Amino acid sequence: MKLVRHGESEANIGLVSAHEVGDPGIPLSERGREQARAVGRHIGRGFIEGALVYSSPYQRTRDTLLEIHEAVGIAPLSLRSGRYEDPRLREVEHGYEPVETQEELRKRHGWFYYRFRGGESPADCYDRTSAFLESLMRQIERKKSDRVLIVTHGLTIRCFVMRFMHLSVEEFDSLANPHNCDVITISENGDLADAQFTSGRWAVSGLRLRPPEDG
Repeated sequence: MKLVRHGESEANIGLVSAHEVGDPGIPLSERGREQARAVGRHIGRGFIEGALVYSSPYQRTRDTLLEIHEAVGIAPLSLRSGRYEDPRLREVEHGYEPVETQEELRKRHGWFYYRFRGGESPADCYDRTSAFLESLMRQIERKKSDRVLIVTHGLTIRCFVMRFMHLSVEEFDSLANPHNCDVITISENGDLADAQFTSGRWAVSGLRLRPPEDG
């Protein structure tokens, strides 16, 4: 299973804001499209072709998935032929105040528990990604698939990994947001030489960790 954060968006570089265009409508930047094509080539056609493919319904994740497919020469899949969009994979809702102004409160209350003003907390996102995982496992069994590609958002990836790998809240809080088009891999324990966490038969790699707090 491979989870990919979307490529650089126009909001990531300050060209637009969610308040101006709505978070679901933020597109990729040109650099973000290049990142998506590069990650498509990195993952490779052999993994992508025939895999179960899921994405958030936001524009930047749709664009990322489109570029991934085009980079490996696979015609874009329609929602009726092997590609699934699931609203439970959407970005964490950041509410009506800038995230940057809430950083001290997030540290005080905990990265996992703090609810953005007018929005969600990672704990809320954890609940919906847990429900998505249950649906995904049923689909894997039904389709008899051994490969899954999910294109979504950074905090959503962290919540998904927390649920799948049974991480503690403290372990979640140790995770930094993935960079644009980072690839997080979940595979059977023993398959990953650089595993960062293990849980039963599963291991995960590709996560970013927060630097230790000074003092």
